[in-house]
Amino acid sequence: MQLPAIQYGDWETVKKRMARVVTQLKRGADLVKVMTADGMLDTEATPGLLSMFGIITGPRANFHCFMPWRTLWDAVIDEAQPSVPSPIEDAIFAASLRTPWGVLGLLAHDSQSWLIPASRHRPLLDAALEVWPELDALGERYAVGDQPRRLWSVPNNLHFVLASLGVPAAQLDVSLPPEGPRALLQYVRSVN
Repeated sequence: MQLPAIQYGDWETVKKRMARVVTQLKRGADLVKVMTADGMLDTEATPGLLSMFGIITGPRANFHCFMPWRTLWDAVIDEAQPSVPSPIEDAIFAASLRTPWGVLGLLAHDSQSWLIPASRHRPLLDAALEVWPELDALGERYAVGDQPRRLWSVPNNLHFVLASLGVPAAQLDVSLPPEGPRALLQYVRSVN
């Protein structure tokens, strides 16, 4: 899988890079262009964990997959109407759904604010199902803190979205069947 090089490094380095990213995105820059300007890294050839929640401190380089969404939310939300997405917020959300790494960023636990309003749940679910095989193929590289696990085993917004669409909690707390999260669609209530 290819991830933006700008997300890779020790936490302090990535955090500084993301301050510049957030500034550009607030001005209306395209998420994909900004995030890929420094190139992409192949996760098979690049060591490190894929951090989905919380900060991995220390000098070791990792992919901080929750960035820039974690810090970007506060920068683009319209304080006057927090429940009404701003045009910049909508553009960033839509751009995120177009790439596997963008979907992964929205699946990060810290990106839950991006799932307001609930009308974003189904588009994220559809995008996640599309790229799930690629995300799951990375195996035990996803991390909460510094503990590597499979993506389904870390807190993520796919659980949140599936629960909001009617999947019972008991189904979300067990291992996935071989066909992955698509098997849980039988529990999703239809949305009109």
